[in-house]
Amino acid sequence: MSEGHAGTAPTAGATAGAGPLLAVRDLHAWYGESHILHGVTFDVAAGEVVTLLGRNGAGKTTTLKSIMGIVPRREGSIAFEGREMIALPSNRIARAGIAYCPEERGIFASLNVEENLLLPPVVRDGGMPVEQIYELFPNLRERRRSQGTKLSGGEQQMLAIGRILRTGARLLLLDEPTEGLAPVIVQQIGRTIAKLKGQGYTILLVEQNFRFAATVADRHYVVEHGRVIDMIANADLQANMTKLHDYLGV
Repeated sequence: MSEGHAGTAPTAGATAGAGPLLAVRDLHAWYGESHILHGVTFDVAAGEVVTLLGRNGAGKTTTLKSIMGIVPRREGSIAFEGREMIALPSNRIARAGIAYCPEERGIFASLNVEENLLLPPVVRDGGMPVEQIYELFPNLRERRRSQGTKLSGGEQQMLAIGRILRTGARLLLLDEPTEGLAPVIVQQIGRTIAKLKGQGYTILLVEQNFRFAATVADRHYVVEHGRVIDMIANADLQANMTKLHDYLGV
C-alpha cells in the first residue's frame, strides 16, 4: 500500500514509460460559497477500474462532476490523455471521450428504452452499437419499447450505463451504480464492469459498497473531507480492512 496525501501525486496506476490516462492534481471545487474539494490528487491508468471510497459528503461525487465540468467553480489540473481539461465546458469534455453516469441515472420519462439509448451523440469512433448493448444487457432488449422510467431500478441502471457506451467515450465515470439494487443485480453490474474493462474501457467508480468495489477494482482511493488521504491496491485490501473500516465508519 502507498499513501497519497493532498499535494502529492499517487501514481501507482501509471504505466511504466507512459503517463496516466487521467491525472487529477490539486483539484479544488466550490458550490457557491461552500469549498467542497481541497486539493484532490490521483491518477487513473488506461484500462484500470479505480474506485473512490469514502463516507457520505466526503467529496466523491463532486470529484466526478468536476472532472466532467459540471461544477460551477473548480481550480487545479485535470489532464485527460495528456490534455488539460480544467478550463473546458462539459460538452467539450464529453467530446474528448469522457462520459458520466450520475447516481440519479437521468432516464427520460418521455422516451422509451431504445430512444433513451439513442439520445446521446456519438463523440468519438468506437462507440458500442445498440445491438451490442442489448447483448450486454438482455433485459433492455426485452423492454426496448417500454417507457424508460417504468423499468426496475436495476434495469434503469443498465440503461444509464448502456446509454454512455454508444458515445465512443473510453473513460467512464460511474456514480454509485449499485445503490439500492438487489444483490443479484449488483452481481450483474459487476460482471458488466469486468466485461467493459476486458474491452479496454477505463472506469472511475464512486462506490459506498467497498465489498462490491473489491470484486471489480484494481485500486481504491480513500476520500475524506475533500482530499485523497490514502490509496489501497485491491490485492492489499484484506490486509487493510481495519483501517478501511475506520475510514468508512462501518
